[in-house]
Amino acid sequence: MEIVMFEEQLLVQVPESFKEMNKDRMENRYPYEEKPQIILEDGATNRFCTFSLIASQKLSANQLEYALKEVCWVVMSLSPSSLLDAPQLAYCEGATCGWFSFRVTGMEEELFHVMYILPVNGCMMLGTAGCMSDDAEGKEQAMNIIKSLQLCKKKFSFEVKRKELYYMR
Repeated sequence: MEIVMFEEQLLVQVPESFKEMNKDRMENRYPYEEKPQIILEDGATNRFCTFSLIASQKLSANQLEYALKEVCWVVMSLSPSSLLDAPQLAYCEGATCGWFSFRVTGMEEELFHVMYILPVNGCMMLGTAGCMSDDAEGKEQAMNIIKSLQLCKKKFSFEVKRKELYYMR
């Protein structure tokens, strides 16, 4: 299914089974004050993805590699031995996305996390996708989510048809 987000600035393909995470689970998984803006999951398989457009953090395409290394450094400073895939670039429709993967000890078991950043109309979009560490199909699905990211041409505010944070098409 295609999701349109951030005032029609970004599209992504996610599996039909992904739904918005319920509030209790969200509070448990993301106990901090600033949660991702969009949190989707397939509760049956423990697969998930998140998206946050950080308007206050400016990011251009030529800053992507530096920003990616800095974000990776911050995450790895919390858990130095958790890095699985070093920072690298993925080419999406109309943009380049930076990503890296790491493992996290979760509530049930160890999780595989991919963190990705993408410049969206001059701002940083920060996202994650993941699954259980032993879920090979889930890892492939997480990478497919990243590869499906597609930037839309910036629209004037009067051209934006819908103002929701995101909607499914």
